Amino acid sequence: MCLFRRYGITSAVAILCFGFQGCGHRAAQVAVPSEIRPALLVWQTDIHAANGPSPLLETITSVLTEGHRIWRVTHYPPDPTTSTVNEFDLYDVDAETFRPIRSVMQTPEFRLEITFAPDAATLRRVAKDGTSVERIPLSKPVMPEGPGSTVFLAGLPLKEGFTTEFPVLDRWSGTGSSRVKTVKLSVIERKRIATANGSKEVFEVEVHAIDDSFRIVEHVRTRPPYYPFRVEYTRGSHTMVSDVGAMIFGSEDIRSGNID
Repeated sequence: MCLFRRYGITSAVAILCFGFQGCGHRAAQVAVPSEIRPALLVWQTDIHAANGPSPLLETITSVLTEGHRIWRVTHYPPDPTTSTVNEFDLYDVDAETFRPIRSVMQTPEFRLEITFAPDAATLRRVAKDGTSVERIPLSKPVMPEGPGSTVFLAGLPLKEGFTTEFPVLDRWSGTGSSRVKTVKLSVIERKRIATANGSKEVFEVEVHAIDDSFRIVEHVRTRPPYYPFRVEYTRGSHTMVSDVGAMIFGSEDIRSGNID
């Protein structure tokens, strides 16, 4: 599951090059691993839906696998009994290079797995009507999207005027190499917004695909880690707005006015 699975779209993509345009492989060198912190984000997704918002939990955990440190970001329902399957949307990211390792989404309708190698990604989709496999050639490293974008944005040296371009692999549009899309990210401004938990000082970060297939506006904390308070996601004619109702760092519960 992802923040926007109800409409078959995913959350913001984010990793970039500080002070460079379109620098691709340099992007991961900019993010600062020490700025990332384990956390739990409690979301209310699609807050303007006719039948009301849907709850979602996002966990950010540090995992040691085969002697290698990764960040694992997972979206899942707070009440697993509401689904007939073990429903989740998981993204593993290298903790040092910030490059994607794998993406796995499981829903009642399908299971989608992507594994990343230096020169290609393999996408495997299993549904009731069969299994499909795509090999997607990569001329340069792509940056994480979906749940994986949370840790990238959190480690970046954001400031007003920050802008860059970078490639991502779009899970929801295209086939083969056409899934690789160039994305532009810009920090538009620093401002204060009203949320369900009060007034918050934020960076407004705009992310959009150059082919106009999607656009995201994130309102994030103004100090590291730059985790989001709000995400506005547009794909096609639909825009979904989702808010964080609670943010917990490690054993410290940081809520309402304490997560500025």
